[in-house]
Amino acid sequence: MKDNEKMLADELPMAGQPSVVSPMLLKLDGYRITSETKVPEEEFLMRMYGKPCLPRRDLTAVTGVEKCGKTFFTSMLMACCGKRQVMELERIREQPLKVMWYDTEQSRQSTKGIYVDRVGKMLQMDDPKEGGLDESNFLIYNVRACTYQERMDYLLTGIETYHPDLVIIDNVSDLLPSVNDADESQKVINHLMELATMGNCNIVVVIHLNRSGDKRNLRGWLGTEILHKSFEVYYCEHISKGDVYTVEQLLTRKYRISEKMYYNINDDGLPELLSKNIAMELEEEPSYISRKSNVYNVPGSKVDSFNQNYIIRLGKGKESAWEWDFRKLFDDAMGGCSMIGLDMLKEKVMKLSGILMPQYYEKVFSMAVEKHVVTTTIDVKGRVVVITTPS
Repeated sequence: MKDNEKMLADELPMAGQPSVVSPMLLKLDGYRITSETKVPEEEFLMRMYGKPCLPRRDLTAVTGVEKCGKTFFTSMLMACCGKRQVMELERIREQPLKVMWYDTEQSRQSTKGIYVDRVGKMLQMDDPKEGGLDESNFLIYNVRACTYQERMDYLLTGIETYHPDLVIIDNVSDLLPSVNDADESQKVINHLMELATMGNCNIVVVIHLNRSGDKRNLRGWLGTEILHKSFEVYYCEHISKGDVYTVEQLLTRKYRISEKMYYNINDDGLPELLSKNIAMELEEEPSYISRKSNVYNVPGSKVDSFNQNYIIRLGKGKESAWEWDFRKLFDDAMGGCSMIGLDMLKEKVMKLSGILMPQYYEKVFSMAVEKHVVTTTIDVKGRVVVITTPS
């Protein structure tokens, strides 16, 4: 009896611990990170407004509605692989990058036209004597005629064989049967993350935006996966007044690019950078918004429909100009939380402020970001959240 009690006393401290090192545990420990773990230094391919972007071994997303300049922006990325600087994009390393453009939705004629007449011209737009297209660094594929499974298989083969630095998939929705298939969406994004890691490249995924007025509402379940898993997300927009295009960084895990890039397209089909002041005058806004100084010149009946606790009057009388008290509005909506989900914040701000139109909320939110009241980030679980910035 005493021997059994001694044996039990000796075994009790070991309770709950594995008796042997299992193969599964060995595999798990292979993924463990410690202070001594050797990992490659984070390497970025380009800068935008001086901030590093497009990291190797990760995903970058480009989104927007149809015909908003997504392919034009990716054309600039391609040109910047061969030319050190294209407008506000700058290649970090001196040597050219190898880029693979994987076009799934346009005709072969359109693909070639963009490659030769757009990217090729961008490479020489500052100096016609500069070198043109170096076919060894540009891997251009049109796989519109393939099945979605063939597209994925060929993509894997291309990355494994040619080792591109940058891969652009336009459009990533064509790699699966439906953007609303949750399981397939997760498989595709996980596979692309593996490819980016294995190929030591950045993979840019282009995806359309839903027509909801919310520029963070990427299409389908696939869009949700991309929003959660991408290192950064860029939003493209076409402002019909003045025929201006914009590119802005919506989300990032590290380097926040606060400047929005404005450009138009000249008669030669080349982009021309516009100053922020000129471009903002052309941005389409509701008739009751003035971009200047964030002032809203609204008749009294319009401003009276909002919660006056969040309105700052800039003069006397109902017809005077006014503006939102962004700090108070968003602090109250956050309710003391250090971070909050996008949808929950939207619901609370609209309820507190009296804003009824989601499109108008998006403008208010964008202006709050511009004024550094709030910013977006990604939490430890990969979810997009909003945090306040110090006042």
